[in-house]
Amino acid sequence: MVSWFIRGRFFLVVVIALSITASSIAQESDLFKLWPDTTLAKANSAAYVDYLSETEKESIFYMNLLRINPPLFVETYFNDYLKEKDVKKDKLVKDLIKELEKTRKMEPLNPNEKLTEFARAHAKDMGESGRTGHNSSSGKSFRERISELEHHFSAINENCNYGNEDAVDALIDLLIDRNVPNFGHRRNILDPEMRLIGVALEPHKRWRYNYVQDFGIAKEK
Repeated sequence: MVSWFIRGRFFLVVVIALSITASSIAQESDLFKLWPDTTLAKANSAAYVDYLSETEKESIFYMNLLRINPPLFVETYFNDYLKEKDVKKDKLVKDLIKELEKTRKMEPLNPNEKLTEFARAHAKDMGESGRTGHNSSSGKSFRERISELEHHFSAINENCNYGNEDAVDALIDLLIDRNVPNFGHRRNILDPEMRLIGVALEPHKRWRYNYVQDFGIAKEK
């Protein structure tokens, strides 16, 4: 798999409505018996938005479980995922588990339509052009791309992943962050300052699929 990440900051408001609902994803799974229903509902912040696919919503759900309680995420979903997908627990994965077991709890991410539109536009552009990275097919840099959102956000970080058909697989790939210096994707996912998220999973002409995450901090009024 191929992944790209970038972090951007600028002095740049978004009013976002949070819909908290009971999780329809994992209520009946033995893996989630240790998770309170209120926590599952809090993690399922994208349940009722109409601009995300089910797999995109699911990726936000698991990302939020990770952020709400990293050690419990490892104990339940992550270890089971590794077994199911036959992911070898090499040194990198073991180090990630140790890191998550020591990571402090943080607030979940709320879906944001502007960030989702931004992520989807880039995912479609990369998919149709066959390119990878954070520059647009027309040559716009990430800095130039985020200029259109400078009135709404004080910071935007972006992750891009290629080759995963399922957004949750892409999320785990970004979290493990194999062959990425300084684990930049992981840092973006676990950044406690980030409170908003836009995600998009789109076809890609070379890699079959590409997944884009855009994290944001709303600009204060």
